[in-house]
Amino acid sequence: METAYLNSSEKNSCRSLWEEAFPEDSAPFTDYYMEEKTKDNKILVLRKNGRILSMLHRNPYEVYVRDRLWKCDYIVGVATAREGRRRGYMRRLMNRALWDMRAEGMPFCFLMPAAEEIYLPFGFTFIFDQPEWELPAMRMQDSAVAVRRLSSLDAAAVMEKTGQWMNSWLSKRYEVFARRDAEYVRRLLKEMESENGILEEIQEEGKTAGFRGTWGLEKQEQRLLLAEPSLYREKDGGKPAIMARIVSLPDFMTVIRLKEQSPADSMTFCLEVEDEQLEENRGMFSWTVDRHTSVIRRVSRETAAKKSTDGSPVIRIHIRELTSWLFGYHIPENLPAGTEDICPLGGVFLDEVV
Repeated sequence: METAYLNSSEKNSCRSLWEEAFPEDSAPFTDYYMEEKTKDNKILVLRKNGRILSMLHRNPYEVYVRDRLWKCDYIVGVATAREGRRRGYMRRLMNRALWDMRAEGMPFCFLMPAAEEIYLPFGFTFIFDQPEWELPAMRMQDSAVAVRRLSSLDAAAVMEKTGQWMNSWLSKRYEVFARRDAEYVRRLLKEMESENGILEEIQEEGKTAGFRGTWGLEKQEQRLLLAEPSLYREKDGGKPAIMARIVSLPDFMTVIRLKEQSPADSMTFCLEVEDEQLEENRGMFSWTVDRHTSVIRRVSRETAAKKSTDGSPVIRIHIRELTSWLFGYHIPENLPAGTEDICPLGGVFLDEVV
């Protein structure tokens, strides 16, 4: 039994397992995925006698995280053939993928879970609730509002301009989101078009005021909506949608800093992290946070005990709790004094499907 990444010529061999595991995906959507997303992704499989029994897809995205632009993988297509289920194949692939991403220095990875409980044992936790926004019909009937349909065949300049507007809109509201460039927008259009979808530019008084995407073969539903506040309203509170986990702890910590109102210019904590999958993240660290960044350094228990005796606060935390806290999703209970001056990431928007 072999665990390996498929080369470019082998990638289409996982299509039959995709169709078996995800029968809800239409043939046109699967065509889109196999033609587009496999161009630059990594597909980790477990094979026996040449047959793929289990697979995990690592789809790359460029993600803005405060003032950084990181390459982070979106894990999709996690599936096992019927005859191979309940044998630990998925665990083997997930552990291997996490180890590989950690070796690559990837700060974090993310996924959209079919069920939360599948990924909790691997250190994943929710970091993003999908908002539900709508465009009131009365606003769309305003004579100052116009709608223009985009196509995946439009010029690259149109794609680039669309991506720039989306990046600007997101950056004013979130600190974590996938970078939209011309290629991102082109793929997004092809993704929606695979299921009779469209992307529309909304203009108000001649200026771009938003974008709305809809898709669906049997029933059209909203795929995305980014618009100026005067145009949309929130229907309901957000629903948990994306889980993530810190992969390379030292790399991730570089974006964490102290709040502007913190009375201290720098603070040092003793950090004890529990992480069952990644040994490099597990253990005792000295964590120094200042107004611009933070750095962790592995220390012995003796050194940590001395620092604690000298007054450094001690944080004992699981990688799930640490991820949730530092993404600004949920503050763990029983954090020591001083941690209230740490500034988690402010706002996450990750609405990618694959």
